[in-house]
Amino acid sequence: MQVWRVLAVEGQTVVLWRHGETRHATLPAALAAQPGDLFSADWQPLGHSTRGDFPHPDGDFARLNADNGQRLTALRQRAKLLATTRKFFDRRGFLEVDPPVLALSPGLELHLDAVAVTLRQGMGGAPVTRHLVTSPEFHCKRLLSAGLEQIYSLGHVFRSGERGQWHNPEFAMLEWYRAGGSWQQIVRDFQGLARACQKALGGNAATLDLRGRWPVLSVRQAIRRYAGFDPGRGDDLALVRRRARAAGLQVDAQDAVADVLVRALAERVEPALAQLPVVVMADWPLCMASLARPNPRRPWLAERFEIYLAGIEIANGFGELVDPDEQRRRFAADLDARAQLGRPLYPIDERFLRALADGVPQSAGVAVGVDRLLMLLLGLSDIEAVLAFPFERA
Repeated sequence: MQVWRVLAVEGQTVVLWRHGETRHATLPAALAAQPGDLFSADWQPLGHSTRGDFPHPDGDFARLNADNGQRLTALRQRAKLLATTRKFFDRRGFLEVDPPVLALSPGLELHLDAVAVTLRQGMGGAPVTRHLVTSPEFHCKRLLSAGLEQIYSLGHVFRSGERGQWHNPEFAMLEWYRAGGSWQQIVRDFQGLARACQKALGGNAATLDLRGRWPVLSVRQAIRRYAGFDPGRGDDLALVRRRARAAGLQVDAQDAVADVLVRALAERVEPALAQLPVVVMADWPLCMASLARPNPRRPWLAERFEIYLAGIEIANGFGELVDPDEQRRRFAADLDARAQLGRPLYPIDERFLRALADGVPQSAGVAVGVDRLLMLLLGLSDIEAVLAFPFERA
């Protein structure tokens, strides 16, 4: 059924709106209408506005239809992107999984803070604290341990303290994993996915050219080229500090190697990458491994990669670490570092470690920010443009 909304009334002439389209019509003599009223195509009343000054300037109709309905258009494009994503993976034999968003451990990454939730156990029992996950990664790897081989998750995750042009505390994340796969295969997956989504959306191809081979830079190459100094292997703190200072980068007395390199990437490298449509940054120093395994041939490096579109990080992936002892050691180091910084401390996920001990095959996976991907493919510059309800209006 077509539903038309009355935007204006001039006698028996009304201005009707539907899906961003407006038209003038003559109201049947037996009917009365005011702005906001809803009618079917054959003039059956379907609802009405209780306000004489429709639309409310702070209401959803006014907000979503501003700027010629740009936000409503983005929401329709969002639906296309989600459908295209599922079709892409389904056709390649991946299984969609549905991991929980409420968990005991939300992840222990140093610079990510979770959202705590208090709820009662059982039917009105004692209160317990759980967390909204910052990523479905732990649960996805537990599913790999249980025997699944090619999986993807498409859902929402939560990160406290992240709000800005490219951030919303609740956002959509796509993750996928290949048991027995390599990080290079994951990059090829993303190439195919990004191109399929761009085609489905009619994309921003004039300014974001995703064709051809995607350039791959090591972190060391990127810092040498764009930050003006050579960090070496990234395992010599004195050398990294000295060379970074000589290149004009601020280095604080308490900075570790990772702190200096993160600053170089944020202040020098990422702005330079904005001039390129796409870059894959690989071969990260082991001190920045996160959940990636060491490179077996160059153990001072980690099998981590990030993909940048127009200088914006869009994907973060790994040749996955599946050694439970090394994973426990990294968790302990992360908790110590969080304590020193005064950040919230979260439980270690013992079930995840047991899954690793049961055996997870050598695997690769990646996390992709869905909202950012949609923004970049549509040529938009603020995450609010692709969200129906950003944090302040949720």
